[in-house]
Amino acid sequence: MMHLIILLVLFAGLAWFISWGMIAILFYPKKPILGWQSPLMGWLKAFDLNTLIKEEQLRGQLDQLMPTLDHKLDDFFRNRLAEKLPMISMFIGDKTIQQLKDVFMEELRNMFPELIQSFARNMQKDLIHQLEEQSIEKMKISAFKATAPLRKLALVIGLVWGMVAYLILNLF
Repeated sequence: MMHLIILLVLFAGLAWFISWGMIAILFYPKKPILGWQSPLMGWLKAFDLNTLIKEEQLRGQLDQLMPTLDHKLDDFFRNRLAEKLPMISMFIGDKTIQQLKDVFMEELRNMFPELIQSFARNMQKDLIHQLEEQSIEKMKISAFKATAPLRKLALVIGLVWGMVAYLILNLF
């Protein structure tokens, strides 16, 4: 009987420890040690947001923004420029405003993909920094809470395997 209890405890404990360790290893070490970092941070650093951003999609998004940009540029050249630089506004007519808008719109079309990619790179760096500094511990706690039922299941499976091992050992 004592052998049964020992086997059950060993198998259940081992199963629970393995399931706990598989989650814990995602977050260890918190800070890189000798060039080794947690798999979670390694995956985040290796992931490139720019792979999600396709130039055709950016062009499509820009085409949707063009009416708004056109309206804002028109407002700028007709109203705000006159407020900021009254002398220049006296020399700018409708034709010049349209030419300036066309030049600005073309330049925005050329800059937009590069701006978005730069934004994505900076956003990724900021996200990784935030995770390294403050959120990794919260994620670890959440992961352990979320996987608690799986660890309980591992414990039950360990008990069953312990029982099977005991029966096999006693049958032979």
